[in-house]
Amino acid sequence: MIFVVGPTAVGKSAFAVGLAMEYEGKAEIVSADAMQVYRELNLGTAKPSPDERKGVIHHMIDIADPKDSFSAGLYSKMANEVVEDLLSRGKTPIVCGGSGLYIHSLLYNLDFSGGGPGQTLRECLNSEAEEKGAAYMHEKLAEKDPEAASRIHPNNVKRVVRALERGYGDTESGGIRDFEATYTGQRRYKSRIIRLTADREALYRQIEKRVDVFFQNGLAAEVRGLLDRGVPKNSTAMQGIGYKEVVSMLEGEYDEPEAIRLVKQNTRRYAKRQETWFKRYGDAEILHVEL
Repeated sequence: MIFVVGPTAVGKSAFAVGLAMEYEGKAEIVSADAMQVYRELNLGTAKPSPDERKGVIHHMIDIADPKDSFSAGLYSKMANEVVEDLLSRGKTPIVCGGSGLYIHSLLYNLDFSGGGPGQTLRECLNSEAEEKGAAYMHEKLAEKDPEAASRIHPNNVKRVVRALERGYGDTESGGIRDFEATYTGQRRYKSRIIRLTADREALYRQIEKRVDVFFQNGLAAEVRGLLDRGVPKNSTAMQGIGYKEVVSMLEGEYDEPEAIRLVKQNTRRYAKRQETWFKRYGDAEILHVEL
């Protein structure tokens, strides 16, 4: 398996497509993006268009309705089935994305998203909160510990994470033992990791240009259409960067220039967290990209 990882806007999708084309039909792409799984979320997720895919088959894109929650655990199950099928047919899976938990679940075939060298349960939960949003994490807590969820405000992510951490740490319930058991210390398949990097200031400029294009191409209209279709504003899909800020803008909390500023700021912060996450893979081949 080949993994193409790195921060948002560094050019992972185009690189992966180019790499797949070198295999002349013997490689297919498996997306590892927590938001591209949702249908109708196109602009704000930078989902590759049919033209950008250049005929290369992509998996794990447009597989979930935005009204529904989609977990890292479900991703792991579905994506591993795709990988098994590709390998059985002599194809090379090229896993491409920036969602750290999704990447990790394929590297180690985890049932619970997380675990691994230098990684704590809290780090995993915080990463999941960054990718899935406050509402998703509170719903997760409500399923595991309804009493705790009733006492903690859904927007208090820090307390929600701590409560989940305590829940998984309850050895009588098997929580932390189950968590640790999902990590064997050995990768399931022979893997090659290509980590794309770029000069930070250049990456930030690329992020800002990309966000401007999102809004110019109608991100606000895309979000409004989703809301009109009945997608709840607190759904997992609407917690993604770009979507949650536009929802607040449409509700009159601030104007479009402020929404653009916030999306740029939050995307820059997310890119920095992604870079930190992928540094944990010490055997990755580092490819510096000129942006």
